[in-house]
Amino acid sequence: MEAAQQSRWTPLVYLGPAVFLLFTLMVYPSLDTIRLSFMDRNAEEFVGLENYEYALTSTRMQEAFRNNLIWLIFFTIGTVALGLLIATLADRVRYEALAKAIIFMPMAISFVGAGVIWKFVYDLNPPGSPLQPGSQIGVLNAILLSLDPDENLYDAVDKLRAEDIPIEDDDIANALIAVETDGIEAAVEEGTLSRDKADDLLDDLPDTVRDYMQSTLPDPDDGWQTLGQWPRTAVDAINARLAELPEGSGRAICNAIPFTCAFEIESSAEDAIDEAVAAEEIDPGRAREMLNGLRSTALAYVRNGQEPSGEGWQAISDNVAGWDGIIAGVSGVNVRAINSTLDTGIEPVDWIREQPLNNLALILVGVWIWTGFCMVILSAALKSIPGELLEAARVDGANEVQIFFRVIVPVLMPTITVVTTTMIINVLKVFDIVYVMTAGNFGTEVIANRMYLEMYGGNREFGHASAIAVVLMLLIVPIMIYNIYQFRQQEARR
Repeated sequence: MEAAQQSRWTPLVYLGPAVFLLFTLMVYPSLDTIRLSFMDRNAEEFVGLENYEYALTSTRMQEAFRNNLIWLIFFTIGTVALGLLIATLADRVRYEALAKAIIFMPMAISFVGAGVIWKFVYDLNPPGSPLQPGSQIGVLNAILLSLDPDENLYDAVDKLRAEDIPIEDDDIANALIAVETDGIEAAVEEGTLSRDKADDLLDDLPDTVRDYMQSTLPDPDDGWQTLGQWPRTAVDAINARLAELPEGSGRAICNAIPFTCAFEIESSAEDAIDEAVAAEEIDPGRAREMLNGLRSTALAYVRNGQEPSGEGWQAISDNVAGWDGIIAGVSGVNVRAINSTLDTGIEPVDWIREQPLNNLALILVGVWIWTGFCMVILSAALKSIPGELLEAARVDGANEVQIFFRVIVPVLMPTITVVTTTMIINVLKVFDIVYVMTAGNFGTEVIANRMYLEMYGGNREFGHASAIAVVLMLLIVPIMIYNIYQFRQQEARR
């Protein structure tokens, strides 16, 4: 009798604490969240379905739903497809363990840590200009700029020489060396720079100037004194040579540095358009269109002789007729014109702020983290496929691609389904990556981040946050149930 009573109480002794914790930490908070979703922002008054109306129809929530859908598609497909591909390929190499360890490694990093790492990868510094170049510490932008950099001062000299303008690289280099030497010596006299440091800078100066002419700006913290003057000094050195040209040599200058003439024409045409608008010869709306495209119009004329056409241009035909005179009269260049002419390379990309690229950039971080998880699960299932089955397919004449799609994938389909639903659950509640990298700004809002911001972001909207939490739970729970069902079905087949 005593033994029977003990056997009845034994399960309660073991399960009781677990059931208590489950109720305290999960069931009760869930029920209270549902209650709060019908209350006002301070959880004091009943407001009915107002919070759910906000959760389903507000602009920020619609943005969050849209972005979660984007995550759902690209993240799920990316992680599962890459995980399956890597598991299949790694199974065929001798260094399988090493390859899988490298792919799985991001799972060992916290999501917050991964967000910080990739924020540096996507980092954007101001791009600068060819005469005042900036540097990129973001890996992706550094790679982009190295693939297609802007032209540099050596290219400017080559363009001028191609028009028979007598100028050499050393004309610019010597001018830069002279101005920096004067600045260094002045700093020594003022006592702001030691003699030893000055001598070191002067020894490095010729190489530093050559690097600058190749669009590598030296570090101001190294002690250089006149870096801000270098662009102007380089342009002055070019203009000193251009001053030796005979009058009317503007066409040669503009062939080499076309923006020099384009800016002059643009300035002249702007005044003519304004006068025509004042005289009611051009409609103001049409004038705005002409002004918006004026620079490209002027540049096309300088480069190809293409005259503008269309409504409004007839009203300033006298000005257009004078453009050749403007070109012929050009006698020098300026920093702006040289920068614009040499700015031919790719521009750095703002991966975090530019839409819709930023959402895909964030998704890539998630794929980087979770691909290893999918690979491990699918690799384990892949190894359970009998070798005889694959050999039989090969004997029947199937190639490796056919074996993959007609044998491996169908056999792994239950496992693929479980992994896919697991990724869907993860993506619906994605939070860390978005919060760390963008905080939901720049069109990257997601449901979980919106819930957090409603609760802790300043407004302290407990009702809104609770309603969003309930919506998120309603989205996740059916998928979890289906996932458990699929997992049990898979276990039953074994």
